[in-house]
Amino acid sequence: MTHARLVLAFLLVCGAPATAATTIRIMPPDGGILPAGQLLDIRVEATGDDGVPPAGLRVWVGGDEWTARNDPKAQEGAARGTTNFLARRFSPSTAGPLVIRATTSDGASAESRLQVEAWAGPVRPAQPRARNVIFFLGDGMGAAHRTAARIVSRGMSNGKARGRLAMDTLEVTGQVMTSALNAVITDSSPGMAAYVTGQKHANNQEGVFPDNTPDVFDNPRIEYFGEMLRRTRGPGFNVGIVTTADLTDSTPAANAAHTSSRFAGPGIAAQFFDERATNGVTVLMGGGANHFAPKAAGGTRPDARHLIEEFRGAGYEMARTGTDVRALLDPGRAAPRQVLGLFHASHMVVAFDKIGAGTYSDELALEKNAAYRDTPMLEDMTRLALRSLSTHSPAGFYLMVEGASIDKRAHAADSERSLWDTIEFDRAVAVALEFARATNSDRDPDNDTLVIVTADHECGGMSIIGVGNERYAPATLGRAVRDYAGVFRFLPEQVLPFFPNYVVDDRGYPVDPNPSRKLLMGWAAAPDHVENWVADRVQTEAAVLEKKDDGRLVAVANPARAKDGEIPGFLVSGTIENGETACPDPHGCPGDTASNGHTFAGHTATDVPLSATGPGAWQFTGVYDNSDVLLKLLRAAAGTYAPLR
Repeated sequence: MTHARLVLAFLLVCGAPATAATTIRIMPPDGGILPAGQLLDIRVEATGDDGVPPAGLRVWVGGDEWTARNDPKAQEGAARGTTNFLARRFSPSTAGPLVIRATTSDGASAESRLQVEAWAGPVRPAQPRARNVIFFLGDGMGAAHRTAARIVSRGMSNGKARGRLAMDTLEVTGQVMTSALNAVITDSSPGMAAYVTGQKHANNQEGVFPDNTPDVFDNPRIEYFGEMLRRTRGPGFNVGIVTTADLTDSTPAANAAHTSSRFAGPGIAAQFFDERATNGVTVLMGGGANHFAPKAAGGTRPDARHLIEEFRGAGYEMARTGTDVRALLDPGRAAPRQVLGLFHASHMVVAFDKIGAGTYSDELALEKNAAYRDTPMLEDMTRLALRSLSTHSPAGFYLMVEGASIDKRAHAADSERSLWDTIEFDRAVAVALEFARATNSDRDPDNDTLVIVTADHECGGMSIIGVGNERYAPATLGRAVRDYAGVFRFLPEQVLPFFPNYVVDDRGYPVDPNPSRKLLMGWAAAPDHVENWVADRVQTEAAVLEKKDDGRLVAVANPARAKDGEIPGFLVSGTIENGETACPDPHGCPGDTASNGHTFAGHTATDVPLSATGPGAWQFTGVYDNSDVLLKLLRAAAGTYAPLR
């Protein structure tokens, strides 16, 4: 055999020499389910591994070639070595499989296989529809948070709860899987956005798909639930967003803003206003005032826009204090058509510090918090939102209410503040249930209300680990010991009083957070921290960063948790990354592969409960993904859900 034939035979067996590989990414990603008629952007990115943009990118959508429909701006800001396709505002109209396919001249190809589901159509006979949807999001609220709040707020007698939380009374409860597009553990942005877009998002992103440009506001978008109903029902449908966080924070933003950076506060605040005709937001209440005003007016905006004045000019009534909220709730005053409430420069004061001010909390006594001593409770904010929306939304409304610091104080392994915020959140749920009962029992079958209560993820790995053994109480010993954490007994006679002994006020808040038999929380996803079983009178973080001789920042237990003159605590070793170990890879640990000193407890991938009542509530039984919820909401809103058999 000649040399040439030997070479040819070798190539036939082993394959031709590899050419530069091209990778193709398609958004929306493979496996997504789209409601028919939802608006979304399609982006295809072809990347060459040699820095040369791949040639001949072609794109097909549902069997039709779309290559010629490429947006002229598809290449703007794109990464070097890429060829890109972009089509804005695509709306799949036909139910069934939808395939987006792309190829390049060098033979690379990729597909995104999607499913389009119908949801509109004639209402089933005698079947109510949800003209209004109220969506409660307890940020970071896992099953343990709900259980602990019930025990602390309602108490127990003879092994039975003395009462239920409002969220316990919803007829249907299911279990939600919460992972993000790019991580088993989600952050709040994709955690909330998945519910109201029906798609998985990458961490830090909301209302958009990933792309290869640095501009955080040019990513391919997908329409939110509120935007869809605003567009399809018209301007008589309105949206309300209420939170105890900064209004530009993840959860509130993930109902109306479209960005690949949850930290782009000034731009998110501007989107609320600039896109109000399409996002439908007429009620906006929470913290984050800094992002709504320029530096010259006391804010932190990098531009000169004074959004507060722009909202005023557009007819929004302004509320800055709890007194303002109560005034707008005055039944002798007309319900405001539009409301902007800004009650803090950043995140609002938590329930523990509002309820316990002057008794068991000193947080509001601090001079830095003097401006926030008159801030509303979440239940009053919810009541005002419902008053405005129900009066001025003839085509119905969507209201999202977030209890934000269930999560924020769980990050600090701060049991009391996290639980007090859960109780505050539940009181807001009670307000909504009262509203829903009135709409769902009147003579008008076309104004019913669906109420959902859930979480975006669990935070802290919180668990109920025991009840304080009062013979070992810190106040008795003068110090905290692990033996105060009494656990279950297998002894023939149960002598240890193993139920908490909180005394609560008429709102369900304990009058003393430190009874002799406390409910004790453990944190599986926390850093090193000090535990003394006593509620902190001021907010204290779990850990701090300590600089080592070699410059590394290592997370260590915050010594302020064991203050001089108070009951000293003991160290609880954390289990999450703390920055102690330098990168062992000889090539280094780039990006987020290097360990960081985490000073706060992390989110977990644990499923979260979702409870529902109202039209279509029975759709929410079982175990399902957060991205499955949108279709259920739409079918409830349209009255096209399958009847309970």
